Amino acid sequence: MLDQEDSDGVFTPVAVRSAAAQAADQIVNALRHGSVKQHQRLPPERELARQLKVSRPTVREALAALELAGVVESHQGRGTVVIAVPEQVATWGVEVTPTQVFEARLAIEPQLAALAARKRYPEDLEQLRAAGRALDDEYERTAQYHSDLPVHRAIARAARNPILADALEDALKHTESPRWVELRRHALMPASAREGHVNEVRQVIEHIAEGDADAASEVWRTHLAYYRDEMLAGLQEPRQAGGTG
Repeated sequence: MLDQEDSDGVFTPVAVRSAAAQAADQIVNALRHGSVKQHQRLPPERELARQLKVSRPTVREALAALELAGVVESHQGRGTVVIAVPEQVATWGVEVTPTQVFEARLAIEPQLAALAARKRYPEDLEQLRAAGRALDDEYERTAQYHSDLPVHRAIARAARNPILADALEDALKHTESPRWVELRRHALMPASAREGHVNEVRQVIEHIAEGDADAASEVWRTHLAYYRDEMLAGLQEPRQAGGTG
């Protein structure tokens, strides 16, 4: 029998997985065991929720996680289609959901903003201001903007911490799927949301330039928290007609 000292490091804490993660697991297992196949369309959202005995928002988050992982792809008019083959999910077990992407970004990015404000290298500040001006110019011309990620990355560079910058890039690589783009479009549809985001970008750049680390960190935390809430609200709403139903 192992005593306390001998057993240290043998076992790891049991993780309580979310309902969305467990739903994603079931879909992956169906692919792994041949119950669903590549190019097959999954049942409509309502039917998946019934079979899995979960809510429809839970199904939406599970499908979003699978899309981020490259297992499925959503198409207007076709619903959600499996694009992976069983070999691609043989080692499945570490899923990434939109919620987790924001958990990571909220842990990383406010600290990057604070570090950028403390360090304030002139060349970094100029690159940051240039990214801010580009966003401002696009917004003033069109009342829209394609992406504020150049500002996020400029702040990461200005923090001069390659470990944190790499961690941010690991999180951002999950923001390129069609499902994420759809959620982002939904989040930025209200004019007030776009205006608020642009104002927060202006504020964080000003605080970093002034060397106010606490204010820069807080504005960037607020910016990400609002964006998270706006993005994830899209998971609570049905897909457009012809989608997952």
